[in-house]
Amino acid sequence: MIPQLAWHLRRWVRPLWASFRIGARGVFAYRAEALVTLFSASLMASLNGLLWSAATKDRPGIAGVPSDELLSYVVMAWVAVSFFASKVNEDIGRRFKEGQITADLLRPMSLQLQCYARDVGRASATLILQTFPMFVMGFFAFGVKLPSHPQTWVYWGISLLLSHMINFGLSFLVGLAAFPLQNISGLTHVKGTLVSIFSGALIPLDLYSGVLRTVVFALPFHSMAHTPTCIFLERDMPLAGLLGEQAAWAALLWMAGMLAWRSAQRVLTVQGG
Repeated sequence: MIPQLAWHLRRWVRPLWASFRIGARGVFAYRAEALVTLFSASLMASLNGLLWSAATKDRPGIAGVPSDELLSYVVMAWVAVSFFASKVNEDIGRRFKEGQITADLLRPMSLQLQCYARDVGRASATLILQTFPMFVMGFFAFGVKLPSHPQTWVYWGISLLLSHMINFGLSFLVGLAAFPLQNISGLTHVKGTLVSIFSGALIPLDLYSGVLRTVVFALPFHSMAHTPTCIFLERDMPLAGLLGEQAAWAALLWMAGMLAWRSAQRVLTVQGG
């Protein structure tokens, strides 16, 4: 019994670890590209921070949020985006276009698990090359408010991992749209725009009100940047509820990806044949 269990574990762990290493090496191998991405993301975060710094100048706060907390929110939301940003949809779309997706059908492990392990590796490398430098920049340039309780760092880390899984679920579904649509470049831009607007990275969700606020918080996007940022800022919100909602969205999108991948395999057409 135990030897069989060990064999099954090796059967799954080895390919997952290999995918993880491929994702991490892909970032470290192209350090120049990672630095360019870091510069671009830091520039966007800085411009956004300067904009909200000017908007809150000589004001105690906006929409009931203190000025210093709002500025910390803006910067930390971009820090979260730098970590969970994914190219899974672009990768799947490229593999479909080039016909490489057929090789994924022959592998014993599902495409979803392969992509997730590879993207976790990419995110781990990004954490070192992009997320941490952006966090340091935000701390010194904008005086980001640090948590007062040590355990908050742990909860924030868990929330970031769940944010990554939510974004992966959305990106995987967008990537699978290449099967019926043939080309997902437009859908990729739509997904990026929705994430920027409704996750809290571009506009703090505290400023939304009425029906729009209800719609925003009914979608998964707010769990990607808004939730981990609120946890980092130690807002008076139910921690278990925030993490539970993230976990629920991650599980729901994962199951949707499983069903979509099974459906896509039945209608796979490569190079028109």
